[in-house]
Amino acid sequence: MSTNGYPPAQNTPGAAPAARGGNGLAIGSLVLGIVGVVFSFLFVWIGLIAGIVGLVLGFVARRRAVGSRGMVLGGIVLSAIAIVLSIILIIIALAIVVPAVNNN
Repeated sequence: MSTNGYPPAQNTPGAAPAARGGNGLAIGSLVLGIVGVVFSFLFVWIGLIAGIVGLVLGFVARRRAVGSRGMVLGGIVLSAIAIVLSIILIIIALAIVVPAVNNN
């Protein structure tokens, strides 16, 4: 390969170094919030636990100011909805089950 009297071209630089990650907490909060809302209707206790863990992860991510603010806020809101929904459904279930057990 001829360079026509010029030195060979330098190699192109590699990709820029990866930005400091850290939105794993925000993603975890959002995913657990979604799981909490869905499982609140199916398995109330799983929805409640997922909501609590998602809420904690959301507040930790918010305090560390990592990740997307919208993702953190969405995780916190969905986790709070999962907790409230789970508690409401537990109360409704107890209101139905306790009188049914006492009637027998």
